[in-house]
Amino acid sequence: MAPAASPEPPEFVARDKAALSMEVAGDKASSRGDEREALSCWAEALEILTSRARSAEAARVASKMAMTEENLGEAESACVHYAQAADLYKLAGDLHRVPMCLNNLAMLRKLSGELEEAAVLLNRALEEASRCHGAVHGETALIATNLGAVLCECDDLLGAEQRHMQALGIREQLFGPNHPEVGLSLGHIAVIHQMRGDHERARSFYTAALEILDQFPRLHEAERSILRENLEGL
Repeated sequence: MAPAASPEPPEFVARDKAALSMEVAGDKASSRGDEREALSCWAEALEILTSRARSAEAARVASKMAMTEENLGEAESACVHYAQAADLYKLAGDLHRVPMCLNNLAMLRKLSGELEEAAVLLNRALEEASRCHGAVHGETALIATNLGAVLCECDDLLGAEQRHMQALGIREQLFGPNHPEVGLSLGHIAVIHQMRGDHERARSFYTAALEILDQFPRLHEAERSILRENLEGL
């Protein structure tokens, strides 16, 4: 029989309780719309949890802070906490949460114009998603799509096409050929063909994308409008 674990010193137990109390206080502040108070409470909880090497709990709090900071437009702080959350989730063995932390971090880097860093992060996120979710998963498709968009902005059209084709294949397997997510992937591929000057293939993909998306008039209105304008401009 294994020996019983020694009880933790009272001061450690008190610190853990304080961290939980501050996290709950932050949750309550967030629920009533007081994001600043929420961030203050969570920051205190995060400091305690990291000092206590409570990786899973610290990752959860860092993720809450990142999402709130992103909503407030505080991109740099959000990036710090998304990166911290990814590392802590990995340390805790909670691997299925790592890819979206990296994805969200990458998209903030993309918005700030740091395309190469965004591509590196998305490649890492895609590897992590494929490893923990499998090759056919909605999250894997989403990250592949985002990577395709970043590579397109980097003028890596071949890489962009490969990632969008990967996302298309996943979505067709998951949802069937007439799902709106499939339509969006077809639209991305159409843009790539247009950028290459292959107007016939672009027209074919735009038409296929719109045939699907027009079946869902309340979804993706902005995307449908852009795709239709692109098609008419060919």
